[in-house]
Amino acid sequence: MSANNRVPAKAYRILVVDDEVPVLEVMVEMLQTAGWTVDALSSGVEAIQAIKRTRYDVLVLDLYMPDIPGLLVHSKVKFIDRELWGRTVFVSGHFSTDELRRSLEGTPRFVPKPFRSEALLETVEQALPPGPRSLSGEPASSRPGGTPVRS
Repeated sequence: MSANNRVPAKAYRILVVDDEVPVLEVMVEMLQTAGWTVDALSSGVEAIQAIKRTRYDVLVLDLYMPDIPGLLVHSKVKFIDRELWGRTVFVSGHFSTDELRRSLEGTPRFVPKPFRSEALLETVEQALPPGPRSLSGEPASSRPGGTPVRS
């Protein structure tokens, strides 16, 4: 399963961030079963550091985490790797306000927990770029417009 049938799915690199380790493990298994290369972290702070070092094709991000909320991670990603920022899939089982629920449900890249594997895989597939960004081997901060920002 890949956005470009000539490119093997394993060439796409996905970062999954969720503080609930059992949920994180399930998502990783689903994505790896689809053939993608997956890195998993349970901390938003660690995710920001990883994004500064590695070029990911998609970011799967939990909204509510104890160290740093997913929306704050996402806002920092905008300045580190703007393309990845636009290729983020949010996941959450909790909504603190009706306004947040409405704004996130309006995006095609939101998967509510609990979710079926098909929903996660289809949403990640839609977020993939036409070709793997990770093949260049450059970290996000070395790309034009991808200047590093201190967090």
